[in-house]
Amino acid sequence: MLKELKLYPKFVSMSLRSTLSYKADSIIMILSFIVSEAVSLATVYLIVGTVPAFGVWSFSTLAFLFGFVLIPKAIDHIFTDDLWILAYWAIRHGDLDIYLTRPLNPLYQFVAKTFKWDGLGEFAVGIAVMCIFAPQTGIAWTFGGVMGLIVCAVLGVFCFSSIKLLFASLAFWVKTAGIFLNTIYSLSNYAKYPVRYMGKAFASIMFFVIPFGLFLYYPVECLITGVNIWWAALWSAIAAVILVTLSLSVWHLGIKRYESSGN
Repeated sequence: MLKELKLYPKFVSMSLRSTLSYKADSIIMILSFIVSEAVSLATVYLIVGTVPAFGVWSFSTLAFLFGFVLIPKAIDHIFTDDLWILAYWAIRHGDLDIYLTRPLNPLYQFVAKTFKWDGLGEFAVGIAVMCIFAPQTGIAWTFGGVMGLIVCAVLGVFCFSSIKLLFASLAFWVKTAGIFLNTIYSLSNYAKYPVRYMGKAFASIMFFVIPFGLFLYYPVECLITGVNIWWAALWSAIAAVILVTLSLSVWHLGIKRYESSGN
């Protein structure tokens, strides 16, 4: 573990040097994330901003939820975005071979080799939106509430990354699992809206099967409704432990049966 921690800054440095060799492309990518999320927030306003609030959900509270969802999503994007490559073509093309010949954990190598700093644009939008709309939500802010929200965001990163790894690892059996990962990952967009109003069946899926609603929507709902946010932190921690354990188990099963496809 210490060896991996010492090497990680070198991986980040190499990735940044590679990315910044095309500065214009990097800047355009950051701006594209900012514009994309701004348009998504504008869409939320067009949907709900012109109608009366339903329950505790007004445009301000939905915007705050929108911003919070972006935080763990952006951090996951920055650090583990190459799992999409694992899902789409690394197994099919035999690209995983090189990571199995080095004296380092293959999963660590695969994830650490790319630092997607363009995700900072997504992260910045999330922070800005939360800061702008937090005073308008009517939330009674306390130190415990802020710390609970931060803990939920950190746990959300582990949940996001674990869900990506779990479905990307299916490529060991089907060679390309991008369609499965993309379909599941798209469900996270629904966590930007009040999940409880989407029907019991769908809400159950979002809370207990693919739990984006549990670790993204529920913490903000607790703050807005006055429920102790540490309940959300507890359930998010349980979800994180289960998802991390399950995803690593599937990865290890897959890597044992990996056979190079050639290139």
